[in-house]
This record gives sequence, structure tokens and C-alpha cells, in this order.
Amino acid sequence: MENTAKVKVNFFRPVTEHARKNMKLIIILALIWAIAVFGFQVLLMVFNKPVPEDNYLKFEQLWPGFVDSETRDLILKQELAQVSLAVLGKNVALEEEHKSVLKLAVSKLVLDILPAEQKNAFGQDPLAYLSENDLRPLLGLENGGFDKILYDLLPTSLIPVENAEFTAEMEEKIPSIMQLYLVHNRSFLTDTTFIGFPFHYWYTAQFLLILFVVLCIIYARSTDKLHKKHKIEE
Repeated sequence: MENTAKVKVNFFRPVTEHARKNMKLIIILALIWAIAVFGFQVLLMVFNKPVPEDNYLKFEQLWPGFVDSETRDLILKQELAQVSLAVLGKNVALEEEHKSVLKLAVSKLVLDILPAEQKNAFGQDPLAYLSENDLRPLLGLENGGFDKILYDLLPTSLIPVENAEFTAEMEEKIPSIMQLYLVHNRSFLTDTTFIGFPFHYWYTAQFLLILFVVLCIIYARSTDKLHKKHKIEE
């Protein structure tokens, strides 16, 4: 009777020279991939610094005067409404709670700007009011450029409001909401462009995919040479 021995294959405990070299190759390529992926994330965290958008700088100038002053001029209200609309334009990124606060803020600002005889009609049904009245001049918006985008946001940004007074809760929430959506981490890794793309986007969306394919090719060719060296046929 012929005895057959069972051979146990364990990647982490290779028993032949071929298996050891194969394991070493896989570990090296996996380390290259891990360093390329996670090393870049570490670099982003190390070099990133908070950089505010222009709208946030404008908000920082407007907000203290709006909160502290009882006589808020028209231009201050218009510009604050424009900043709030610009943040609402980041619709997909906004949390529902933050979106509600900003819509309420825009609606209260518009209500505050309106003449006294029009406040009641606007407060009860802003969309009906908007369909009969052009709010573009009221908010200091013009017909073209980025202003047109802000104006187009108005129909989805207005909600019924009872009065134009900002509550203490709103005054507390709005600065943190503005900071969340208008201040971004940036560095030379995000500001540099490469073949038309921001470098960090090109690196993660294209380079890492190319690197993965290259590593696969290197592994395939290296194992072919290893098989030939050890006279292994598949």
C-alpha cells in the first residue's frame, strides 16, 4: 500500500525557498501600496492648514456689526443674505439642521429688508410673494454672473417666518455653520495643479489606480521568473 503525505501550505510559514521568496515579494509590494495610500493621507494632515473662503472673511466682518447693532443698515443685511445664500448653494454637503437654520436666516433678512406694508404677505407665503415681486434689487443682486446663481437659489431658500428677529440660538449657531462650510483644509498638495487637476485629486483618482496596475504587472513578471528559476510549471 502506497503512503501519501498531506502537505499543509501556509503563506505565513513558508517551508520552501520558492514560497519564502514569493511571500517576501508580496509583502514588499503590499508595503509599497500601503505607503502610497496612507502615507499620502498623513502628508495631507501634516501640511494642511485652515484657509477661509472670501465669503467667510466677509461674514467675519459683517456678523459682529449685525449682532451688536440695533440699527442694521441695508447693505449689511443684503451682504449677509448673500453669504447665507452662497452657503445654501453647497446643498449636497449641508446637513438638514444647518440648511434649516440658514433658510430661516435668509427669510428673516429678506423680511427685515421689505417695506412694512409687504412684510405680512411675504411672511405668510414667501414663494407666492416671490412670484409677483422681483427680489433681485432688494438683495443687491444683479442680472448676470454669480448673482444670477444666488437669485435662482431664492425659491428653495425661503420659508414662512413670523418676525425678523434673530433668536439667541440662531446667533449662536450661524457662526459655527459658516466656519464649517466656508473654512477648508488646504496645502500645496491641494493647491498645486497637475495635468489640469488638483494634485491631491489626480493622485488619489488616477495615480493610485495606475500604481496598482503596475504593482500587479511587477508581481506577475516576478513570479514568472521565480517559477522558471525553481523549475515550477503551471
